[in-house]
Amino acid sequence: MTEFTRRLIKPMLPKAFGLWKMFRLVPVLSWSATSFALGIGPAVSLNTSAQINWCYVTLVVFSGLVLHGITAHACNDLVDWRSGTDRVSPGILSGGSGVIKNGLLSERQLMFICLAGLLLPIAASLYLSSQRGPLVFVFLLVGAWSGLSYTLPPFRLSYRPLLGEWLSAFPTILCCTIGSFYILTGQVTIEVATAGVIHGFFSLGWLMQHHLPDMTADLGASPPKVTTPAFFSRRWGPGSARLAPASYCTLAALTGLWAGIFIDPVFFIVLPFATFCIYLSAATDPLNVASITVREKTMVLLTSGHAAILAVLLGLGW
Repeated sequence: MTEFTRRLIKPMLPKAFGLWKMFRLVPVLSWSATSFALGIGPAVSLNTSAQINWCYVTLVVFSGLVLHGITAHACNDLVDWRSGTDRVSPGILSGGSGVIKNGLLSERQLMFICLAGLLLPIAASLYLSSQRGPLVFVFLLVGAWSGLSYTLPPFRLSYRPLLGEWLSAFPTILCCTIGSFYILTGQVTIEVATAGVIHGFFSLGWLMQHHLPDMTADLGASPPKVTTPAFFSRRWGPGSARLAPASYCTLAALTGLWAGIFIDPVFFIVLPFATFCIYLSAATDPLNVASITVREKTMVLLTSGHAAILAVLLGLGW
């Protein structure tokens, strides 16, 4: 390597590291990649491997991962830093990626990264809509809406109780699952939609667990970030914040029970995973960061494991 090349590459290394930290691989895999798996698995059961268009699969998955890991996370880091919550958060897993605090990326660079993250999804949607029809644009619009509206003003839905989950986060999980299945098969089934709903509840459960360490910092931000756990804590005391993750895991269990009875017994697999997640939520000390963190990690593993197993079982035609 020449001296010129070293001088060219060396200043870029901190930025590349910052981009990697901002991407946050684990939540992206647990949230988005597993959502796609729940759409791709059942699609495989309807087609042979040779019939699956793996170019479509690649475009769909990478577009979704970019929207989540690049656009959404850049927005989140930028807005939560400006509001102040990330500056004082005691969280280990929460509190943003720390790229601004550690001088890896600037606010201006995060704005550019956020917009650049939209390029691949838009290009992929233009191509896929020409192959699969205009409904593909709906999936793109929902994904882009979720990535931007969760924290970006004027919407800033994550700063309002329940709205961030129901109007931003949950719809994008459904679109990842249903959209990937539709693009590969040209149809939508109740099994796939139900799998997306259940995974959405699991994901919201660990997301609420993720917010627990930040409640004090969130409520002290400007404007205050009143997440659902923070709202519960302010209204009924810190102990009530555990109800947020436990409630979503309970919804996953109830949906799995209903689907196992009325749609397909394969959905009964939800019950042990959801029961364990409910226990973890109930056993959490909302004022102890270590207690929150170790249980969040377990909930993320359970959510990902459940989605992977269900995707395989549906892919095998069970």
